[in-house]
Amino acid sequence: MGVPKFFRWLSERYPAISQLIAENRVPEFDCLYLDMNGIIHNCTHNDSGSAITKHVTEDEMFIKIFNYIEHLFGKIKPQKLFFMAIDGVAPRAKMNQQRVRRFRTALDNENAREKAIAEGQELPKEEPFDSNCITPGTEFMARLTRQLKYFVAKKITEDLDWQGCEIVLSGHEVPGEGEHKIMEYIRQAKSQPNYDPNVRHCLYGLDADLIMLGLLSHDPHFCLLREEVTFGRQGKAKSTELEHQNFYLMHLCIVREYLELEFQQLKQPGALSDGVAFDLERVIDDFILMAFFVGNDFLPNLPHLHINEGALALMFGVYKQVLPKAGGYINDGGVINLERLALLLDELSHVEFRFFEHDNQDASWLKDKSAQKEDVMEKVKRKGGIQSMTTAQKDLYQTTKRYVNNRSDSDAAQSPLDFPVSLKAADRSFVEELAKSLQLQCRSVVDGDGNRHLQVAFPARLELDGEEDEEDEEAQNAPLRVWKQYDRAKIEDTTAEEAQSKAQQKYDKKFHEWKDKHYTDKFEWGLDDEVEITKLTENYVQGLQWVLFYYYRGVASWPWYYKYHYSPMISDVRKGLKADMNFQLGQPFRPNQQLMGVLPDRSKKIVPQVYWPLMTESSSPIIDFYPRDFELDMNGKKQEWEAVVKIPFIDEKRLLAAMAPKDAMLSEAEKQRNQFGVSLKFVYDGNIDYTYPSSLPGIFPDLEHCRCVENIYELPTMDGLDVYVGLMESVKLGAAALAGFPSLQTLPQTGTLGFHGVAIFQQESRNESMVITLSEGEEKGTSAHALERLGKAVHVGFPFLSEGKVTSVSDEMFSYRIADPNLPATGANVMQTPHPPQGLSDWKRKADRIEKNYSKRLGMMIGTVESLVTVDMLVGLRKTEDGATVKEYAPMQGLDPDYATQTIVDRVISEDQRFLEKEAVPIEEDFPIGAKAFFLGDVAYGRPMAVTGHLPGDRAECWVSMLQGREPEFGRDIVMQAERATPYTPSYRVAQMLHLHPLVLSKLTSAFSVMSSGLRLNLGLNLKFESKKLKVLGYSRKKESGWEYSQKAIELLVQYMTRFPEFIARIGANPTGDGWEDTAFYPDPTEAKAKMKEIGAWLKSVETKSFERVPLEAEQLDGDVVMQIEQAADANEARNADHIKGRKIDGVPRSALLKPSDAEQLTQHQRFRIGDRVVYVLDAGRVPIAMRGTVVGLTRTSRQTLLDVVFDGSFMSATTLNGRCSPFRGSTVPSNAVLNLSEKQVVAMSEAAKARAPVRQNLPLRPGQVNGGVSHAANGYGVPGGPQLRHAGAPPALRGSFRGAVAGVNGMPPRGGFVPRGRGGVQQPNGHGPAAYAPPRGGMNGGTPQFTPRGGGAAGRGGNRQGYTVIDNSDPTEGVVRNNPGFRPASYNNVAPPADLNDDRGRGGRGRGRGRGRGRGDASTAAAPTVS
Repeated sequence: MGVPKFFRWLSERYPAISQLIAENRVPEFDCLYLDMNGIIHNCTHNDSGSAITKHVTEDEMFIKIFNYIEHLFGKIKPQKLFFMAIDGVAPRAKMNQQRVRRFRTALDNENAREKAIAEGQELPKEEPFDSNCITPGTEFMARLTRQLKYFVAKKITEDLDWQGCEIVLSGHEVPGEGEHKIMEYIRQAKSQPNYDPNVRHCLYGLDADLIMLGLLSHDPHFCLLREEVTFGRQGKAKSTELEHQNFYLMHLCIVREYLELEFQQLKQPGALSDGVAFDLERVIDDFILMAFFVGNDFLPNLPHLHINEGALALMFGVYKQVLPKAGGYINDGGVINLERLALLLDELSHVEFRFFEHDNQDASWLKDKSAQKEDVMEKVKRKGGIQSMTTAQKDLYQTTKRYVNNRSDSDAAQSPLDFPVSLKAADRSFVEELAKSLQLQCRSVVDGDGNRHLQVAFPARLELDGEEDEEDEEAQNAPLRVWKQYDRAKIEDTTAEEAQSKAQQKYDKKFHEWKDKHYTDKFEWGLDDEVEITKLTENYVQGLQWVLFYYYRGVASWPWYYKYHYSPMISDVRKGLKADMNFQLGQPFRPNQQLMGVLPDRSKKIVPQVYWPLMTESSSPIIDFYPRDFELDMNGKKQEWEAVVKIPFIDEKRLLAAMAPKDAMLSEAEKQRNQFGVSLKFVYDGNIDYTYPSSLPGIFPDLEHCRCVENIYELPTMDGLDVYVGLMESVKLGAAALAGFPSLQTLPQTGTLGFHGVAIFQQESRNESMVITLSEGEEKGTSAHALERLGKAVHVGFPFLSEGKVTSVSDEMFSYRIADPNLPATGANVMQTPHPPQGLSDWKRKADRIEKNYSKRLGMMIGTVESLVTVDMLVGLRKTEDGATVKEYAPMQGLDPDYATQTIVDRVISEDQRFLEKEAVPIEEDFPIGAKAFFLGDVAYGRPMAVTGHLPGDRAECWVSMLQGREPEFGRDIVMQAERATPYTPSYRVAQMLHLHPLVLSKLTSAFSVMSSGLRLNLGLNLKFESKKLKVLGYSRKKESGWEYSQKAIELLVQYMTRFPEFIARIGANPTGDGWEDTAFYPDPTEAKAKMKEIGAWLKSVETKSFERVPLEAEQLDGDVVMQIEQAADANEARNADHIKGRKIDGVPRSALLKPSDAEQLTQHQRFRIGDRVVYVLDAGRVPIAMRGTVVGLTRTSRQTLLDVVFDGSFMSATTLNGRCSPFRGSTVPSNAVLNLSEKQVVAMSEAAKARAPVRQNLPLRPGQVNGGVSHAANGYGVPGGPQLRHAGAPPALRGSFRGAVAGVNGMPPRGGFVPRGRGGVQQPNGHGPAAYAPPRGGMNGGTPQFTPRGGGAAGRGGNRQGYTVIDNSDPTEGVVRNNPGFRPASYNNVAPPADLNDDRGRGGRGRGRGRGRGRGDASTAAAPTVS
C-alpha cells in the first residue's frame, strides 16, 4: 500500500496517535526491532539521483549505517532484546513487487545519468552506486553482514547498554522479509506459556504494513518508531546530523482506542446478531483484512478503491452496515469466513455504480434512467422533439390541435380550452410542454366546485394603428412544425413497472459494457470469458487468504503468487469464493535465483557473471524476462511512482531450467553466497578476551580485548503449542497502561466523527477526523480546581502524560503562588497577584492558543479555558551528597509551562519506574572497589579514576589519572582570534558601507518575491529568515541590537550589486514597495523576463539556497576555525602524552565521584560556550568514555542543548560534522553527556577549599559607611582600598552639536579620545577614521525622520577591556505624542546642563569610573575577579 498515503490518512483520522520524541520522555521498552532495509537504503543513497553525480565510498556507507543503528539504540535503550532483521530471500508473491521496483530504479538511474551527461555535468570516474545491490546474495550484502558483525562485537565490548540485552542479527542469508522475521519471533514468543502480556515493543520501519503487523500482535504496548514525515515543499538545506533529526512514536495503544471509538455503535445493546458480542480484537482483525483491499506488497488494489479518495472511510461505513447482519466476524484469526466476506463485497461493490455513473454523467440514456426512477411515465424531451406518447396523451394532443385550428379570425376573444380535473401529473406536464411549443397560455384555474384544472388559451391580440391585423407567414407555419413533430411520435402504452424494468435493463447493459471495457483494456479478454474471470477472481481470493496466513502464521506457500498486474472488479470477486485454499509450502528461491528473478539486465553486474548471457543474449531461453522497454500504466493513480509497471512475470520452471547449466560454473565465493544462513545471537562475556580482526583493514582497527560471544540464534520453539491470536489475560489497558504509553481514557471523554480541519501535516485536513470531547472540560477547568493542585505533583500534556509540579495558577484576573513552599497551599500561604495592565489580554491569548492547539493539532475539544496551571517539569533524578536519589523539577527551556486545568491528570496507575526516589546505599555498594568514575575535585577535575578502597565517613580511596600541568584553553583562544579576524557587521553599518537603504538591505538578504510570466520568483539571497527564526551559518546572525552579517555575506551583496545595478537601484527608489513585477525593473517585457532568468541563474550558481540554516540561538564555527581547533588538539595530545601520571587520593567524598550511569543527573544544568573543553562521561553512546574534545557548535532544543564537539581522537561512530572536521573526529552529543572542563560547574570542593572560599555578602552600598562605619572615602562608593565612585561635576556646555562633540567634528577631539563603536560614530570601510553618518530620509528601522540611533558610548581610556562598547539601541521617540499641537521647534545644542545635575537622581546617575557614560550607573563591563 502507498506508505505516505496510509500513514497520512490514519494520522488525520486519528490525530493523537503520534508523539514527537523528547529525549527524557521516551517510554521504557523491552524490545527494539529494526527493519533494516529502510536504514540501508537511507544510508547508501537517496531518491534524488545524487548517486550519479556524487561518489560515496562503501566505508562511508557502512559508517552511516552503524551510526544510524547506534542512534536508534541510544534513543530507545531496549532492556531485553535488540533484533536487527535484513530482508532475505522473499516469498514468490513479494518478488513481483521487488522486480517492478528494481526495473524502475535501473531505468531511472540510466535516464538520470544520460541527463547529467547532456547537461555537461562532471561525473565521478567511479561506477555509481546501484541500489539494486541491496538484494540478498550480492557481494555488497555479504560485505555488509561482515561489517555489522564487527560493529556489534565492538559495541558489546565497549558499550554498557549493549551488554545488558540480547542482540540478534538476522541477515540477508536467512530467508524471509525483515519485518516478517521480526513478527515470527513475536508470534512464537507470545505463544510461550511464560510470556509477559505487558512486554513493551518498539518497531522501527518506514513501511505502512508495519502498522498492520503491530496491530495484529494484539499487544497494546507496541510503538512504531519513524522519522518525521512532512508533505509539500521542503527546504533544501538540512543538517545531516542524526541528533537534529526528529523522530516520532506512533502509539498503537491509542490507535486501538480510536478504532474502538470508530466502531462504538456496534457496542450498543442489540447492535449485533444474537450470540455475537462486540470484540475489539476481532474488529481489529477485520480492519486488517479490509486494508488489503486498497493494496499491499502482494496484491494490487481493487479498482476504484484509493486511500486518498476515501476508500478506507467507505469500507468502515460498509463494515458498520454489514457486521450486524453477518452473524459474526470475517477474519477468524487469519482465516477468512468466505460467506461473510461475500456480504461485505456485495455492499462494497455499490461503489462501482458511483464511478460508473460518474464516467457516464453526460450520457443521455443515464438522464432518462434517472428521470424514470422519479416517474417512469414521464418522458424526457430530446433536442429533436418528442419521441413517444401514450394513447391518452394522443387524445389530449388532438383536442389541442382542433382548438388551435378552429381559432376564429374575428376580433372576438376566443374561449379557453379546459381540461378535466382528473388529468394525471404526467399528462399535465405533457399539455404544458405542448402549450409552450404552440406559444399558448397555460394556467391552473379553479372551477365553480372549487376543483383545480388546467386551462389553455390564446394570448390577447395586439392593437396595431392603421394596419391590418394579419399574421405573417412565419406565425402561420409555426403550428405546422409542432403538428409534424407530434404526429411522428410513437404511441407507447406501458406500466410503471414495465418502464422501470426497461430502464434497469438498459442500465445493466451499459454497466456490463463499462465493466467489460475494464477487462478488455487491462486483461485483453472480456467479461463474457467466464473461464478467465474465474481464474482471475479465484487467484485474487487465494491472495487474500495467503496474505492473512503470511501475517498471522508465516509463509503458507513459498511459490504462490498473484499472476496478474490488476485485480478484478469488486462485484466480480465473489465469483472466486470457491477458490482452492490448500497451499503447498514448497521452498524459497536460492539467493542467485532471486537475483535473476528480480533484477533487470541494466543491473547485471550485481549477479554472478556466468548468468549474464541469460539476461542479454538474444538466444537466451529467458530473454523475454528482461525487457529493456516497458509500459507504465497510471491506472487511476496520480503519482508516477504508483504506476503499474507492465513487465512479464517470471516462470519459475523456465528460470531454474535456464540457470541450472550455469550453476556449476560459479566460483566458491559465489556458491557460498548462494547458501542459506542462520540468525546470530551476540552476548557479552567478561571472562573472555580476544582480538576481533578488522572487517575493513585500513579503515577500522582490530578490536582488541573483545568480549563478545557469537552464537546461532534459535527462535522460541513451538513444539506442542498453537499460535496465540488475540489479547492476553492480565494485560494493562487504557488508564492502567504502563508509563509512557498514552491513553484517551485517563480523562472522561467522548468521540465523534466530523470534518474538523485538523492540521497534522502543515495544512488542514479535508477528511473526517475522530474528534475527542472532554466530558468534564469546563466543569473541571475552574480556578478552584486549579488551586487544589498548587504545589502538588501532577501529570500534564494529555494524552501524552509527563510529570510536573504546579508552581502557580492563573485565571483571567489573578495569578496565585505559594508564599512558603514548605507549608501547605492554603489560606494566607497563597499569594494572589493581579495581572499587569496588558496581563488580561496576554492571558486570554495564551488560553485561546492552548485551546486551539488541542483542537487543530489533536482534534480535541477541551472546552473554554478558565484557568491555567504553571508547571515545573520533572527533568530527572538528582543525587544528594549522601547518595540518595530525589526527583528534580525545573522549567524546561523552550517548553510552554502553562497547561489548561481541565487537561491535568492528578494520578496515574502505573508510575514510571525510572523516576522513583530511592534512599542512599552505602558507598561500598554504590562505588565498589574497581568501579570506574570521574573525579570532581578542583585539582583533577574531570579526570578518570578508579576506586581502590573505602574509608570511614562515607569516603573512598581512589587512583586518579592526573595531567601534569594546566591544560591550555586553546579552544576559547582560537574562537576569540577568529571573532577578531572575521567580525560580523551590524546591518545598519552594512547599509552605510554599501550606500543602501536599510529596507533594501533587508529585502536583498531575505526572500524577495518578484512576479514574472505568472511565476513567483524568489530573487533574495536567503541569508536570514525572520519569521522562521533561522540564520545562515557563516553569513548572518541576530543579536539583541539586530541582524549582523559576515564579510562573506557582504561580499555576496557586493557581487549582487555589481552584476545587477539597475535591479538594485530600482528597489532603492522604492524601498517600502511590495508586490513587485518584473516590468517594474525593466519596462520591456521581453528584457524583463530575460533579466529575471539571468538573476535566477546567478543565484543558483552561488547556491545561496543550499547554505546551512540553523536556529537563531544556534552557535557554530565554520570549517576553517574547526580545523584550527583540531590541529591545536592534536598538538595538545602530543604534549600530554608523557605528562599523564596516576596519583592516589585518600578521603574522597561520594560527592566528588561521578559515576557514568549517574552522569546525566549531575551534568544537566551546565552552561557551555563555543570553545569550551569537555570530556565525555557516559559509558554508553556513540563516543568512547573519557574522550576529551572541544565544543564547536551549540544548538538549543525545547528539551536540551546539543553540542557539536570535535574530539581529540578518532572513533568509528564519529562524523565530519557536515564537512567541518576530519573524518571520525566529530559528533553531536547532548550537553548532559559531557563535563565542561573550561568552566567547572559540578566541582566538589574539599573542606580546606571551602574554608578558603570567600563568603558572599549581599550588603547595600552606602557612601562613607564601609567596614564598620569607618569612612574610607568621603561621599564615595566602593570597596575599601579600591576605586571609589563619586558624584561627578557638571560638564561645561556643548559647543556645536552633541553629535559633533561625540564624533570630534566641532573643533575638538571626541570625548575620551576614542572613536565610538556604536551607532553614533562609525569606521570608514578602509578603517582610517570616523565617517559622518546621515541617516536616510524616513529614518532607520521604522524610526522617525532624522532619527539617529544612539551609540556615542562611554568615555574614559578608549572603551573597556573587552574591546566593545555598550550601546543603547532604543528609539528615543518611543512614547512621544505624534502631531502635538503645542510643539514648537527649538535648538538645544548649546544649552548648559541643569544646575541640579549633581543631585541624587536615582539609580545610576551619570556615573564616573571606568567606562563612564549615559548608562545605568557604572558602565564598566570588566570581568568579575576569580578566586584562585
